[in-house]
Amino acid sequence: MGALELREKWKKSITKVDERFLRMVDALYESYTQDKLNDYDNLPETAKKLINQGLEDINEGRVHSHEDVMSEFRKKYNLG
Repeated sequence: MGALELREKWKKSITKVDERFLRMVDALYESYTQDKLNDYDNLPETAKKLINQGLEDINEGRVHSHEDVMSEFRKKYNLG
């Protein structure tokens, strides 16, 4: 079962569960999202610097589209 199917299942089921179940799901969700927020903090400093440089590049417009990169790649390696 994929994510879309699971979302639909829980949209339908959420009105049928009791408060205890909702509190458990809420605690699990809060724990999960808090862990996601802390992922960056657990990265090595080198990785943080590279991420921050990438974000700065994006903000300054130093980016290339996928199409441009692939076009250059094809030209460089004669891939028509």
